[in-house]
Amino acid sequence: MNFKQNLASVLAGAYKLDYRWLHIKQDEIFIYKDVADASETPLALHFDPSFNQQVIDLCKETVGSIAEPILINTILEAHCAAEAHEIYYDESLYAQKSVAIRHKPNELTAICETGERYLLTLNGVVKTNPGDWVIRGVNGEEYPCDPEIFKMLYDVMDDSTK
Repeated sequence: MNFKQNLASVLAGAYKLDYRWLHIKQDEIFIYKDVADASETPLALHFDPSFNQQVIDLCKETVGSIAEPILINTILEAHCAAEAHEIYYDESLYAQKSVAIRHKPNELTAICETGERYLLTLNGVVKTNPGDWVIRGVNGEEYPCDPEIFKMLYDVMDDSTK
């Protein structure tokens, strides 16, 4: 994927998850659902340094200043609308590429985090948020899961069902 396709993949994906704002602080990129909500913990986007700098430069070019939060839609519409449409919104194209799958009934373990911590995943280091579930996979790998996603995908088994 080229830069625009990768950017569209991340930002359109964030938009579909109800993130609306992108904010750059000290060369780090964060996304928010509501920048006015002081209690919201932003999601940090960790890219390789070169890609990170390209995103920052693109934001500066688009809005002139990165001191204030930027609407994600502004970046999508100005730079990668076609790519975002192809990746996330063209259902007929998706249907041509997709295959049906199911989640196998694996018995896993998980811990609900009460604070923030760094976690080494198969995809690198990520930071968990309070309320995230840390799931231990079938091969012992760990990964965080947002509490809302966890509710949709997993059932907590009580001790009698282990």
